[in-house]
Amino acid sequence: MKEELVYNALKNLEEPSHIYAKYGTSQNLDGYLIFHFPFNNEALKMVIEIKKELRQHQIPQLLERKREYKNFLLVVGRLHPAIKKRLQEKGIAYLEENGSAFINHANNYVFIESKKSLKNKKYHNHKAFTKTGLKLVFSLLIHPELVNARQRTIAEKSGVSLGTVPKVIKTLKDQGFLIVHKNNYLWEDRKGLLDRWTNDYDQHLKPKLFRARYELRKDWRNLELTQGETQWGGEPAGDLLTGYLRPEEFILYSNESSVNLMKNYNLRPNAEGELFVYEKFWKGDSGPVAPPYLVYADLFLKEDKRCRETAQKIFDEYIQTDL
Repeated sequence: MKEELVYNALKNLEEPSHIYAKYGTSQNLDGYLIFHFPFNNEALKMVIEIKKELRQHQIPQLLERKREYKNFLLVVGRLHPAIKKRLQEKGIAYLEENGSAFINHANNYVFIESKKSLKNKKYHNHKAFTKTGLKLVFSLLIHPELVNARQRTIAEKSGVSLGTVPKVIKTLKDQGFLIVHKNNYLWEDRKGLLDRWTNDYDQHLKPKLFRARYELRKDWRNLELTQGETQWGGEPAGDLLTGYLRPEEFILYSNESSVNLMKNYNLRPNAEGELFVYEKFWKGDSGPVAPPYLVYADLFLKEDKRCRETAQKIFDEYIQTDL
């Protein structure tokens, strides 16, 4: 329950920081906390939103909350270190269940990095959301019928080891994304799975796929991509799918060598170039554009209104009916 998470967080904050807070419910979000700090006599009331976990794509929503409520605080079960850093950079106050806290409001500054571990909490990493597991989950997102194929077939079509398949399937069952019916698997909450994949892809897989940055030396629309080897992602893919976006930053997913990339597409290496090249991590060919699920993720994770609007258009037109 949300209340249990809040009370655990307050207890862990109180010991040993001696920061006390009273929790109350109200019509504003999930209630409020009134803090009393040992270093001054002023009470601080903060409007709170409670979440078990926070994912990267939800940060823009929190920025909206912060604009609406100047004294906004996120109370959360657990934060990934990279997300925690982003919240600090954006000035979004948070309190984790283990007592870690960041508050920079008025005359009150609190930064606590607790080492307390939470017992009996299933926040550990799961096989479906490791680097290799994410590749398999992506194949299952774009080919939902694949889940009922032979495990060897799933492995071959996803480009993962055979041993990865049963572990990922088990995780998806344990987390409620798959149910068994008459010896077949049926999908449940594929939208929730897409949300989870999008966040974990950004955190755990995409950074490992990065190859290099280049400078585009000709109009990107005139590049003839090698079929099956190189595809547009991100903003150019969003423009090709919707006609709604004018790209400023470019993504290519490719298995071509660096030499061939430069030769075939007239690219010049540039550490500050507008073109980002990532390894193409899935099998199959969908033309010059990466699968819509991936383009959606690339755009939805960007803190840019137009990109997020384009992501929503892609979701509505290419993804929603499959979920």
